[in-house]
Amino acid sequence: MNKNDLSLVEYTQSEILKYISNNNCKLLPKEQELTELLGVSRVVVREALSRLRVLGFIETKRKQGTKVVTPNVFGVLKTIVASGLIDYNSLKDLYQLRLMLEIGMSDFVYANKTDEQMAKLEKIVAEEVMYENEMSHAETDEQKYEIAKKMTDVDIRFHGTLYEMTGNSSLMDFQYLLRHLFTLYVPRIKDDFHNRTLVSHVSLFNMLRNSTPDAFRMGMRLHLKTQFDNMERILENSR
Repeated sequence: MNKNDLSLVEYTQSEILKYISNNNCKLLPKEQELTELLGVSRVVVREALSRLRVLGFIETKRKQGTKVVTPNVFGVLKTIVASGLIDYNSLKDLYQLRLMLEIGMSDFVYANKTDEQMAKLEKIVAEEVMYENEMSHAETDEQKYEIAKKMTDVDIRFHGTLYEMTGNSSLMDFQYLLRHLFTLYVPRIKDDFHNRTLVSHVSLFNMLRNSTPDAFRMGMRLHLKTQFDNMERILENSR
């Protein structure tokens, strides 16, 4: 990419990353050294470093200098979502990413699951069944709403535990995004498409305990079918 195609700060940011890569750098030179090395002002270097710090490429500690660190991809996404500035198309991309991840992670869940995690999942499923029973006996929308909020939390914990089971540390931060995405279609107190889920959490748990990764993958695909089929409607409600 030509220098003229970028702002000076963006160019400097790119050059710093290139310097890190070419020199297998673990500790960056001081600001004045970078200024002389890159031929830009100290203000520009400072802004470029600030951006890299936000993105998680570097961290600065007093008396230790500026260290190069490995960025957490989902950690950056978490910061973006927390800002509240995410637009409709980005939200749609994240929603689709969630569906892709949950359908595709079956083999990793099976390969890394532990007895402790299965016990945790079983407890979550039992809690959900209890709330479903309470919902069926609730008499007012206010009661249903309070139960629905608890069921939403259970829903998030169920799917969040599956992320934990993959053993992939980067997915841990995706749980924050998951909570945000789940709020797009709650509370569920009426008979809408969310109550027509083809495969329940109970069924998914039993598949995970007794079946195969392929069966679980198909079960997850069916479990998420209503979200997949009604994605546009769900996202429209978020506007």
